[in-house]
Amino acid sequence: MASSNELKALESRKGGFAQASQFLVKLPDIGFYNTRDLNILCSNTILPGRQILTSDRLIGVKQTQVAYGFATEELNMTFRVLNDYGVKEYFELWQNKIINNGSYAPAYKNTYARDMQIVQLRKGIGFNTDLQLGPFTLDIDLFKSANVVYECTLINAYTKQMKEINLTNDGALVELTMSFAYDNWKSARFYNNTSTRNLRALGTLINTVNNIIN
Repeated sequence: MASSNELKALESRKGGFAQASQFLVKLPDIGFYNTRDLNILCSNTILPGRQILTSDRLIGVKQTQVAYGFATEELNMTFRVLNDYGVKEYFELWQNKIINNGSYAPAYKNTYARDMQIVQLRKGIGFNTDLQLGPFTLDIDLFKSANVVYECTLINAYTKQMKEINLTNDGALVELTMSFAYDNWKSARFYNNTSTRNLRALGTLINTVNNIIN
């Protein structure tokens, strides 16, 4: 069994433990809405899995299973809703591109399916808005991208189901859950990407200064 010192050393060497709260989604641009704002409003999602499909095969006298394909499951995302209901209107617009609410005519998949990303962030950026330093404005998205350790791209994704919104008297925030279908997903790791190493260092430095100020 590993000692606590070995675990701490491994944590330090690998940049710390990944935290479920450090993530960002990147929704596709379908016009009319600032998807950057919508990305910030995502409060819950998952990184998708993949199931290898198998069939039974008899080889000699032994029965075994062999792979013949793969399957993926639908993916849910939950968004906080602001008083302008912009997040709901965005997905209503996307669904209207799939099946027109006026003519009820379905569209071709290549007209509404879009790639979208879910990224795991390394803890280090503690704010979601641009940082104003005197006359200069620093784009925080730039430094968040430098702290991406894992990125999952959903290929040909589209909104399949808009869940109902619960309205209650208990003071809870309004949230909207969307279900997405997609053809497949691919991943990329950025932790040792030398092209973003300097940005990581700069992002960490700015975050440290921000934490001291606040």
